Amino acid sequence: MDQISPIHTGHYSHDLLLHEGDDELLTGTLAFVEQGLASGGKVLVHGTPERVAMMRAALDSHPRLDFGLDRDLYTSPSSTLFAYQRMLAESPEPVELWATGTVPLGDDPAGHPAWARYESAVNESLRPYAFHGLCTYDTRTLPSATIAAAKATHPFLSTGGRRTLSPDYQDPADFLANPVAAVPDPPDARPVAMATLGSAMDLSGARHLLKDSAESSSALARHTIDAFVSAVNEVLVNGLEHGGTRVSLTVWAEMSRLTCLVTDTGPGISDPLSGYSYPASTGARGLWMARQLCEDIFISDQPGAGCRVLLTTV
Repeated sequence: MDQISPIHTGHYSHDLLLHEGDDELLTGTLAFVEQGLASGGKVLVHGTPERVAMMRAALDSHPRLDFGLDRDLYTSPSSTLFAYQRMLAESPEPVELWATGTVPLGDDPAGHPAWARYESAVNESLRPYAFHGLCTYDTRTLPSATIAAAKATHPFLSTGGRRTLSPDYQDPADFLANPVAAVPDPPDARPVAMATLGSAMDLSGARHLLKDSAESSSALARHTIDAFVSAVNEVLVNGLEHGGTRVSLTVWAEMSRLTCLVTDTGPGISDPLSGYSYPASTGARGLWMARQLCEDIFISDQPGAGCRVLLTTV
């Protein structure tokens, strides 16, 4: 028998509402909003303009109830994740946030895995905080792989205001090994640049090589390139400090995308989720900052051969 929890308990929850029509969507959303307001927390309902208009018409106004558009709040998976985290971690007063709505997956299924990885990372980045999320997925329009990923990234399922443990849920580290996460491999194309660093004195040359390659081989905005260079630099610094005597950099550039592979010969980073948690005041911040400066960072150990870190732009 499924384990059922009729209400949200504890300081964190991240639930999935699968719906086949607006009635199911409204029922689940109303129950979530009512509990959020009853708890004394702040409630955010977000979605497309049409979805937000429907919710405004169905919900009574309340000073702790806000509405937002996905096009403003969910510009990319990485920026969205860390915006929520910083808001909760850096608030001068304790904040309990209840957020519900769609995830802007887009019409192209090729872009869905990036948002699925975001949904999984939420469970790592926001678990320490007073955060409750209810993510709504329309089973009429979304591909089966996207629904499977949603079930694997949400600990609970919500139906008619009742909650059941999701039998398909996977911890974030395990989810990254799931094929539906679609973790990318380095491009098959020929790299546009390669370098080997032996000490911190080589960092400046590596940054210039990456920037020149990006500017000559892509059409990305300068601020995107500069942020990506900073993210790669943080990973290179980490590799030089902890990864042995030699760090390798490989760069691929397309018109709208940059990819970098950083490898070293050190002991590696045992946690593929390193850099997702908000750093302690005295802790290292390099990977945490790097994750906010690019779209994705994938960390994997190479048994007996050090660490591999793949970075990508949007």
